[in-house]
Amino acid sequence: MRPWIRNCLILLFLPSLALAQQTGDSGPRVPGLPEATATEDDTQRSVVKTRNRLLGRSIEILSEREVDEQLENLGLSREGSIYTRRKRLKAALGEKEDTKPDFSALAETNKKELPMVIENAAEGELMRVDKTKGGVLVLRGRVRLKLRTGALEAETISVDSDRQEIYAEGGIKFEDGRAKVTGDKFIYDYKLDKGVVYNTKGTMSPAYFVGEKFKKLDDKRYMLEMGYFTSCNAEKPHYSFKVDKVTIYDDKTIIGSNVRFQVGGTTVFWLPFFYNNNLGNGWNTQMGKNNTQGLFMQNSFQWSVLPGNSWSPMGYKFRADFYEMTGQAFQMEMWRQSANLNYQIDVGYANHKAYQIVPGYQNRFANYGLGTTGVTNEIDKGDYYGTNIPNIGVDKDPWWKGRIFLNSKMNNTEKDVTRNISIQYENYTNRLFEYEYGNRYQPNNSLQSLYTYRDVRFGYVRNSLEWKADYTENRGDLSVNVNMKRNMLFYNLTPLGKSGYFPTVDVLPSTTIKNSSEVTRLPYFETPVYWDTYLTNTLLRFYGVPVQEKLKIPTPDGNYNDPNGDYKDNLLRTQSFLQGETGFRTSMNFGSYISLAPAVYYGAKKQSAQLPAGTASSSTVNTNFTSLERSLARDSYQYFRTNTNLRVGAPILFFNATYRKLEAEKPELQDPILMKNRQHEVELSLESYALENFEISLRTIRDLRNFSDQYQPQPTNKERWYFTVFRFAGYIDFLEGFSKRKRSLLERKRSFYSGIFFNNDFVYHTPLGRPLSNNLTVSYKMGGFRLPFLRYIRELEVGTTWYHIYYASMVDNYRIYAKASIDITRELGFEAEIDSRVTEPWRYTNQTDNYYYQRYIVNQDPTAPFTSMNMTSTSLGQDLINGTGLNGTQARQNTALNINRVMGTIKYNLHTMNFRLGLSSDLRSVPGGTTGASQVTFYDQSIFFSISLTDFSLGQEDASQLTRMRLYRFKKRPLKAGYVEGVESQ
Repeated sequence: MRPWIRNCLILLFLPSLALAQQTGDSGPRVPGLPEATATEDDTQRSVVKTRNRLLGRSIEILSEREVDEQLENLGLSREGSIYTRRKRLKAALGEKEDTKPDFSALAETNKKELPMVIENAAEGELMRVDKTKGGVLVLRGRVRLKLRTGALEAETISVDSDRQEIYAEGGIKFEDGRAKVTGDKFIYDYKLDKGVVYNTKGTMSPAYFVGEKFKKLDDKRYMLEMGYFTSCNAEKPHYSFKVDKVTIYDDKTIIGSNVRFQVGGTTVFWLPFFYNNNLGNGWNTQMGKNNTQGLFMQNSFQWSVLPGNSWSPMGYKFRADFYEMTGQAFQMEMWRQSANLNYQIDVGYANHKAYQIVPGYQNRFANYGLGTTGVTNEIDKGDYYGTNIPNIGVDKDPWWKGRIFLNSKMNNTEKDVTRNISIQYENYTNRLFEYEYGNRYQPNNSLQSLYTYRDVRFGYVRNSLEWKADYTENRGDLSVNVNMKRNMLFYNLTPLGKSGYFPTVDVLPSTTIKNSSEVTRLPYFETPVYWDTYLTNTLLRFYGVPVQEKLKIPTPDGNYNDPNGDYKDNLLRTQSFLQGETGFRTSMNFGSYISLAPAVYYGAKKQSAQLPAGTASSSTVNTNFTSLERSLARDSYQYFRTNTNLRVGAPILFFNATYRKLEAEKPELQDPILMKNRQHEVELSLESYALENFEISLRTIRDLRNFSDQYQPQPTNKERWYFTVFRFAGYIDFLEGFSKRKRSLLERKRSFYSGIFFNNDFVYHTPLGRPLSNNLTVSYKMGGFRLPFLRYIRELEVGTTWYHIYYASMVDNYRIYAKASIDITRELGFEAEIDSRVTEPWRYTNQTDNYYYQRYIVNQDPTAPFTSMNMTSTSLGQDLINGTGLNGTQARQNTALNINRVMGTIKYNLHTMNFRLGLSSDLRSVPGGTTGASQVTFYDQSIFFSISLTDFSLGQEDASQLTRMRLYRFKKRPLKAGYVEGVESQ
């Protein structure tokens, strides 16, 4: 801004009033100005006025270097802008400051923090000055004002000092933190720090707003009226949310009402309100057709909130699913993740329609691969009451589920105290709830990847449940743990309405106390000696198959059985376990290549069992219980045990030996075979880590126990050896070869990878002196590459597994799998995954003789009759050709290699709007028919189309931060699971 314009504005707007008061200027006055004070001599006032003007003008024409030299001569600071330095020099030379605002309306404003500062203007005019010292200053010509928390630009700006308001017109540009707004008119109250922009367009990164009014309500809230907002930065947004009113908070939270989601200007769906914040919200809808579920539509909406207190949830997820053949389901999840409190609450309700799979021939390749499985809702609900007439029709049954996981932590570093409590509860009225309504396809909106699967349709039957509560407290070296647990199993009872979950084992409770203290240090080795103390007590209750309640009054024939009675728990016995031990452990290093870690303990344990009161005293029960008591008595004794580890060598090749021994003293009942030798063995291994990311090991165990003379025949030296396992695993990086590996892709400064991962476990049957089995897995992995015809290969993996059993190769296991995520263009791409298994492995061997297989392998009976099995020999290459259909439909259906699971998805990403068209197929076998006695094998196939807005988040981290976080999690060293070490900086 030119100096003469700034001086004119200062003289017009604020300083003239104060200067007139201070100097008593007798020149022409603007009407309305106050009378000058007449107490001083006119000549003296003129001299002061002239001196101040000359001094001010001379300082204004000094260069920055000259101003700095004068400040240095006076011993003053040279910090700040040139305007601040000139002001500091004027004050030092005695010039009176005459630029203070003198509006009475601004008297209450903090002088150090002016409500506005004029940064640029072509001209200014003081339109009105009255006796109240008020006025209207009109600024023109690309005016820019600095406000409290933002900046304003316009062609014309009027400042009303009386009303403390700013009016702006023409080319409005208002910036307030992250908010950037343009419009036609602007009204701003600089006392309340509130404003309104009319006919506005604005951004609040990364969202864009268009509307009739944009208001600043206070320092933390904005409101948009009659407009829409979007995160699409196109000139004409591909999609937007049209709203009547939307409030934007400074913490990047927005709340809108009467929201219409539009794609290309067309309303797709309506919401009564919309909520979003920087934690991110998501919406997903998919519809399609499934073999057993029929036509379906699945909807989910994720709603994240900023926690208002230390316990409130930080996220919600609502799901509403509708299926043609199986009913409807509604589910809700709530969760919280924090340093002190973590929990997840998952509840659901389903209006389930029972269905049956009709047995019959099914061509799984017909109907364009969608299958022809027959499903009906007309089922047999049982006989009509009191008749033998079957009741056929639609049967609806309400299903409920509830799952709660809670973890609370406390850490006091000053007192060295930590507390942790965790609770788990899960319950289902029907074990098939997750199987029918818990699976869907949807992208995973996480830092690991936005393009992986979270819930892929698969058979998941909850046959068992677990309830538990655990509390742990650590005080220095002392640790105390108390836990309770109940394991439950689903029993399919008769009648079916009585089926449900019943307990199998209760832990009531289990208490563990541990203390580990350093008592001294070994001389020469300078290693600590730890004194360990361990005490545990557990009370167990074991249950059997549920029993039906009896009649209180028997029937005339003396029968107490109630066919309509409810089932109840069947407690078999209560069993207690008590153990305590104390001992010492240390380690000793004999140079760089030999280390010894001995540990010795002395303790005792006691086990006992008790039958419940009122148990029937049958001979069978008594015999079984007596056997149990004798077994527990043998396991109740005082003992001495040792666990010593010896390691010799360097990481390139080292020998590792672990010696374990446990001798029982004073048992309640002596074991006639083992005597005192309850455990006596040595584990030997030879390992090598010469090459990083490669593991080579050879491991076996030698039994050293001395059995009593009653044990015949005595084991030979060869039989005392356990299986020998040889492992060879690693990762061959085609880009870095065998050089030193980096912990992550961040350190490698590379976002792509290519290599082969392999793992081979060879098991040798040492007692028999021959190989037992071999398990080999090989996979090629690559990602992060760009090719001329492909924009981006996010992930590509192809692998196979071969589990070979020697001398019985017909029961080998083969698996071939592949998965890929590839972007063809910026918007178009595909994801695919296939998993194939060999269902008839004997056809890949030369042992396809039906007589040999059935008689000697399955039944081990030479007189067993023949059975119908496919014994035609084939090979992997022949199966791949037949599977294409080139050799006809019959050859394709008779392949030994069959698809176990396949999924393919074509994706179209329009900024943050994702469209998916996919097909999934899973091989399943379920009971079928009216009685459920028939076994039906079919492909459960789904074709679906999904729309999702899962990564729309206001105020999310910039793309570079998210990318770096994803890369850090993208690939780990395959053989270093659980490896913890500080990451080197780049």
